Amino acid sequence: MRRDELMARLMDAAPRVVAEGLNFHLEVANQLGLSLADLRYLQSISAIAPATPGQIAARTGLTSGAVTRMVDRLEQAGFVRRTRDVADRRSVVVVTDEQAAARVAAMYADMSAAWVGVLNHYTDEQLMIILDLFERLGEMSARQVEQLRRSGRGEP
Repeated sequence: MRRDELMARLMDAAPRVVAEGLNFHLEVANQLGLSLADLRYLQSISAIAPATPGQIAARTGLTSGAVTRMVDRLEQAGFVRRTRDVADRRSVVVVTDEQAAARVAAMYADMSAAWVGVLNHYTDEQLMIILDLFERLGEMSARQVEQLRRSGRGEP
């Protein structure tokens, strides 16, 4: 296959993979009674919990007020709770509820196993290339998000 054909196929396949991934996350969110955004924020909190609201804001890019509202929603739904920081009783930290975290993890178990099944078809060398691709695409996507945030909504 020629390079231009290969690039065209990749440029066609990538948005489909992203769209199907979003569809999966949306269905998980729907089944958990969350918005897609709150599911994403829950995943961000889970990765760093226990976390202060300031740490959550830094990780998510949300304002402090938006973090408060999001934590309120997740707390009301039973996914997180606020506790006092043992190191500084004046501070609040957000922790994930273990039972809720197990429920979320169970929703992703089949998808994780399917990913492993697909990736098992590749050699270690090929997996290193795929890992490099994902890391580069992740970094590029993060830069694009930052660029959009700086430029404002819909402005060239």
